[in-house]
Amino acid sequence: MTDVNQLITEHLDIWTSATEKKSSAGRGNGGAVSLYGVKKLRALILELAVRGKLVPPDDIDEPSLSYVNEIARVKNELVRHGKAKKFKKLPDVSTNEISYGLPDNWTWLRLQDVATYIQRGKSPKYADEGRVQTVSQKCVQWGRFDLEKARYVSNESLDAYGPERFLRSGDILWNSTGTGTVGRVLAISVDHDEQLVADSHVTVIRTISGCPRFVETFLSSAGIQDRFESGHERSLVSGSTNQVELNTSTVLALPVPLPPLEEQHRIVAKVDELMVLCDALEAQAEDSLKAHQILVETSLATLTNSQSTEDLTQNWTRLETHFDTLFTTETSVLSLKRTILELGLRGLLEQQAPTSEPASARMMRIQSWREEAVANKEIRAPKKTLVEIELGELPKIQPKGWAWTRLGNIIYIKSGDGLTSKNMKEGNIPVFGGNGITGWHDNANINRPTIVIGRVGYYCGSVHVTPEKAWVTDNAFETFFDQSEISLDFLALLLTGTDLKENENATAQPVISGSKIYPIVIGLPPVEEQLRIVDKVSALFMLCESLLSAFPRKTEKARQLADTLTSKIH
Repeated sequence: MTDVNQLITEHLDIWTSATEKKSSAGRGNGGAVSLYGVKKLRALILELAVRGKLVPPDDIDEPSLSYVNEIARVKNELVRHGKAKKFKKLPDVSTNEISYGLPDNWTWLRLQDVATYIQRGKSPKYADEGRVQTVSQKCVQWGRFDLEKARYVSNESLDAYGPERFLRSGDILWNSTGTGTVGRVLAISVDHDEQLVADSHVTVIRTISGCPRFVETFLSSAGIQDRFESGHERSLVSGSTNQVELNTSTVLALPVPLPPLEEQHRIVAKVDELMVLCDALEAQAEDSLKAHQILVETSLATLTNSQSTEDLTQNWTRLETHFDTLFTTETSVLSLKRTILELGLRGLLEQQAPTSEPASARMMRIQSWREEAVANKEIRAPKKTLVEIELGELPKIQPKGWAWTRLGNIIYIKSGDGLTSKNMKEGNIPVFGGNGITGWHDNANINRPTIVIGRVGYYCGSVHVTPEKAWVTDNAFETFFDQSEISLDFLALLLTGTDLKENENATAQPVISGSKIYPIVIGLPPVEEQLRIVDKVSALFMLCESLLSAFPRKTEKARQLADTLTSKIH
């Protein structure tokens, strides 16, 4: 018998350090990262429970077979009085249908053998108000019954509902359609004043085995839930990837392990006890992650609040001594990268070299380039003149020799040319869309390295640099600028740090345009300083990448340890 309490307490570091990217489906409380170790621990508890390894047996328990006949007798009485439907007789559970053995006093039955009612809900006629609410698959969450999403059935259509369709306390609801929702299961409690029915996407299971929560535990276990995964050799669902379905016939015939009645209650009580421990463990770990991120943000704020390069140097030195404890997550390192970029674009990463040339001279040369490019029909003349910068738009600290202007005064953007994947011809020319390279072609529509800005969709505002020859599609902008006065690499950093997506149109389909980004105020240092900033930011980014590259190995090691611990039951 596995002592799960001891397994939890002796390996707290493993359960809380093993993490993974959060998916939208399955158990959990949301967030970008989930605790893989706690997730595995929850699965272990359920698997031990349904295999008879979670609580010790009690010699005074009557074997489950002793009341199987009693279950059958009660069902027959209910059928005889019209209170239950008689199921079609199915063959006994065979050995090739089960993947593990049971304790001697347990037995395998089919789900219909321990239920008086198994039926998909009914497609309702909805109304804005009424006496009865319809439970959909959105209402059935892991460990939570969400009636806020339930709609009303029209009162006029209620005559089509027999009394058996109204949900009762102890009913098990099993989501039976929809990728991401199919398989979620919950035993519900219904208040005396609630009238609920299920819609056609939910299967209702009304058990007679004595403890519906044990059946819910079994249906929640990995042995069942894994069979909803795509491609599983013993899949419980049919249909396409986009529309999977759990058929009622599959539910009726599903083999279910049946412990003695008293043991069912002890198992459920133990599962509840251990899940509370898992909740506490998860909450503690999540609080620790949040506290860590607050510490990181506070520490990085000392850098961004620096008033000079000397001030920044002192703050950076203090920060360096705590690198090993501060930057231990992907989120913290990405925060560090954003801070480095911000400092670079404020001119605080490098000591400024004195320059005698006024910034206005640089801007005059850029204006001359623009006029010449318009005359040569390389770019279009601006539709309207950008307004002068007001004092309140300028930063408090302005590095010497920098020009402060609007983005539209130093760049011009235009959409690329349409090119679908169907029309791409085999070649070695990269095709750039909103999020970088999307394919390859045999022809180019640009013949110089330039900056591409995502124009539409989720990745609008993303910044990429092309090689000398490339094709830019109409999902992105090609950028024109005076390359004698503006370093391409610096401009790429500038556009990335400006976060152009903040200026997207507030529509269902995100999109940016020149009219949105041209008015942005930016600081432009002399070319020599631009190059120094690029070198410094690149060097610090390499440090960040070295930190990031170590995380997959650490998290994989932690996940392997969690897997090793939970594999003890196999």
